[in-house]
Amino acid sequence: MIIEQPKNLPRKKCVVYARVSSAKQTIDGAGLSSQERSCREYAERSDYDVVRVFTDVISGRFEERPGMNSLLAYLGQASSEEHVVVVDDISRFARDVATHASLRNKITASGAKIESPNQKFGEDAGGRFIETIMAAISEHDRERNKEQSKRRSLARMQTGFWVLHAPHGYRYEKAPGGGKRLVVDEPLAHIVREALEGFAVGRFQTQAEVKRYLETKPEFPKNYNRKSEVKFDTVTAMLKNILYAGYVRFEKWGVPLTKGQHEPLITFATHQIIRDRLRERKVAPARKGVGDDFPLRGFLICEACGHPLTACWSKSHTGKKYPYYLCSYRGCPERGKSLRRENLEEQFADYLKTLVPARTTFELAKDMFRDAWDERSRSASSETRRLRAKAARVEGDVGKLVQALIDTESPRVRLAYEKRVEELEHEKALIHDAIAKMARPERPFDHMFELSMRFLASPYEIWKNGDPDTKRTLLRLVFSQPLVVNRKTGVRTGETTFPF
Repeated sequence: MIIEQPKNLPRKKCVVYARVSSAKQTIDGAGLSSQERSCREYAERSDYDVVRVFTDVISGRFEERPGMNSLLAYLGQASSEEHVVVVDDISRFARDVATHASLRNKITASGAKIESPNQKFGEDAGGRFIETIMAAISEHDRERNKEQSKRRSLARMQTGFWVLHAPHGYRYEKAPGGGKRLVVDEPLAHIVREALEGFAVGRFQTQAEVKRYLETKPEFPKNYNRKSEVKFDTVTAMLKNILYAGYVRFEKWGVPLTKGQHEPLITFATHQIIRDRLRERKVAPARKGVGDDFPLRGFLICEACGHPLTACWSKSHTGKKYPYYLCSYRGCPERGKSLRRENLEEQFADYLKTLVPARTTFELAKDMFRDAWDERSRSASSETRRLRAKAARVEGDVGKLVQALIDTESPRVRLAYEKRVEELEHEKALIHDAIAKMARPERPFDHMFELSMRFLASPYEIWKNGDPDTKRTLLRLVFSQPLVVNRKTGVRTGETTFPF
């Protein structure tokens, strides 16, 4: 008798779930692709048909995951069919006992089973107990890894290495001795430095002006949603960040002010000025564009009344704008009578071309600069010795306070000691900042003299090619008094400084 063989039964449907904690792990040995391959091999051996693969890049302690949510939604829609969920390992499923139990219950409630090529997901009391123990071990491993990672990060931060997110103007690079360190990231670093120093010296009067400056720089990262905008929070965090001064501090982990192992963008003194300015009452922002459009504004004096000229853009009946200088003093007979900007500034430029010092002035200036340079070098050496001695005294005071801090048991006294130690650390940082400035000149004498002579030789070229700040500086260096302007004859001859 011939027995008819049963026809092939339909293969059970199966979905694969894979998870890693970080983007870096996606390419590691236990990454998403290797987990998926292991699960597919298990499904093939078990005669399962893999219909979907769900993945997550998220910590195993979280229950809310995009990939897991999609998996649960899929099982809910396919509730009439029995599915198997295959995971490579219990630790890939979850690394928290409560999360493991909650996700497991949601999957089984949809009618699906959970299987793994490496562990057994039991259905009886014994199997569930072993499964819970394995989940607890995974949770313990996660917590232990977290503690070890924090200890290593804390140790590096205590020695001056920043280990968290790199601020704008820096990027991470592998250090020769292992690990990573912050390095300057150009051209972004130059933009950040200019913003910080500009706020410190008052070029930017408010955070709003710093924000506008950063928004004009294509290289500076903008808001994710609004591509041309920089957030106020970004500006505030940047102005307060002590990393830019070359120091590390992280109060959350108890890391005090520590000299950093990275190159600073600004001096510690500049950071202190920024911090003090942030505490002050905010002043009104500078009027946008007026000073840049009229570099002689505030430097020209009306001959009729002796008051400074102001400047403005005047709109014609056609809507076109024209730039003018004018006197707005109420008692002046020339009040409101304007002078065209191009005429006045052309006269000034012609006058500036005539200001060329004699050769003897160059020689005299060189001797004066050399004497001043030598005197500065001698005084810098003496001042450096004094500052080093002061730094040693402050270091000794810090050591005594730290010992007293260890010995005391009074919370109130400890708080006072900690505050004083913080103040001394700031003082010490300022001293080291001053020592670094005096250590050596930024450029040799011959180079500095050449730059000075380039200015003396042709102030007109500096005026023609300079930015608004450079032009205002040139006015103060060339002229000892503001220039008088007659509305009919134009710029009068002024009083120049000694070299001219």
